[in-house]
Amino acid sequence: METQEQRRRHFLEETFRLLGSTLGGSRLTFYLVDDECNLHNFVCSHVPAEFLKTYIRDMYKVDPLHIRKIKARCGRVALIEDAPGWAPDTDIDDYRSFLRRYDIVDNIEFVLRQGERIRAGISIMWAAQDRPRGPHTEALADDLQRYIEFNLASHIASARPDQRREAMRMFHLTAREADVAKLMCSGCTNADIAECLGIGLATVKTHAIHIFQKAGVENRSGLVARLASLG
Repeated sequence: METQEQRRRHFLEETFRLLGSTLGGSRLTFYLVDDECNLHNFVCSHVPAEFLKTYIRDMYKVDPLHIRKIKARCGRVALIEDAPGWAPDTDIDDYRSFLRRYDIVDNIEFVLRQGERIRAGISIMWAAQDRPRGPHTEALADDLQRYIEFNLASHIASARPDQRREAMRMFHLTAREADVAKLMCSGCTNADIAECLGIGLATVKTHAIHIFQKAGVENRSGLVARLASLG
């Protein structure tokens, strides 16, 4: 029998297949959104690992389609060409340059809500060789967003609203340990975490030891599984 996490993964695989075949974008990323509009628990399809690491470490700050920037300015779907309405031109230029380094030429974002709260999002990216967006893509994307948002509810209804805060409460993590744990679960290496948080590599390793001890696990995979059980 499938676990809840396995069912969620299966649903995301089918969602990615649907979006890729209908909209044409071949690179997709699903993520959950916490109470502070931080993104976590990334699930990717055809997205280079280095792209995600660089995004988590640096580029989220200038992403014009980040949930923090679009939550009050768009409904279901945000288009990168509309970003000048809410993001500085320098941020848009820097982010487009980042996308081009990975052969990505277009990007739209699905905002997935439960009630008034944003619970998740899906980034759909077009590589240079993909079928480009057509004149009806925006209307189709809006319809698909409604369908996915409705069906996703059963897969994230029992998910923790803020994994970082819950981990601090359950395992008595300090705020810094919770930051490190969150980045570890997002796929960051120790070096990535050190750079992202502005701390030394040895400090990251010390935090990791304390996190594993407090959570009662032996390694990163055990930590991911342990945090997944908090729902």
